[in-house]
Amino acid sequence: MLEQFFKSQIATVSDPYQCNRITDALAAAGIKFYCKTKDVNRRNAFDQARIGTLGIKPKYITEVFVDKENAEMALHIVRTLPDQANS
Repeated sequence: MLEQFFKSQIATVSDPYQCNRITDALAAAGIKFYCKTKDVNRRNAFDQARIGTLGIKPKYITEVFVDKENAEMALHIVRTLPDQANS
């Protein structure tokens, strides 16, 4: 919850490989980052308790945050990562 005051969100990804590429690039540049993973199919803790899973598979997304003073450099790094779709 406090991320909005002290950190800037630079990426939201659903692919773990893409998340690893982003965090590896940030670590190589010496930028401290914070990752937050959540299940988008589950709004709160009571949803699953009330209706069960009903065969719904979890879909996870990962949000990557950096300190506000490093946000511009981190966004540049993320935008310039080469696309690995054809590899």
